[in-house]
Amino acid sequence: MTETDREMDERLEALFSQARSAPEEPDAALMARVLEDALAVQAARPVPAAERVVARRGWGLWAALGGWPAMGGLATAVVAGLWIGVSPTLGVGDAVNILLAGPADDVISLVDASEGFGFDLYDMALAGEEDAG
Repeated sequence: MTETDREMDERLEALFSQARSAPEEPDAALMARVLEDALAVQAARPVPAAERVVARRGWGLWAALGGWPAMGGLATAVVAGLWIGVSPTLGVGDAVNILLAGPADDVISLVDASEGFGFDLYDMALAGEEDAG
């Protein structure tokens, strides 16, 4: 009463091969009725009016940049750049100087600002005192 899986597979394969060898075509009357029904349903639907597409300037660029998600990231980067660039409290310049050249007093001691720039700091200080008083 029980069949093994192999026997069952062989019987099913025989049935499938028989079905593949003789595909049935629908008769012409059925196809005519289906086509008639489809045309009736299509004719019953209202034809939408052609929508007027308004071309807006900048939308192509907007879409090329990626739309809202990309603009959100771009806006965040702009705000962060302005914040970092304008904010004097971050001390980015001091941090970079310390990382690259060590403490600030070492860097200042290497530069002699009194000579080589075409002016003398002492003479400028005296000139400022004379103008003030």
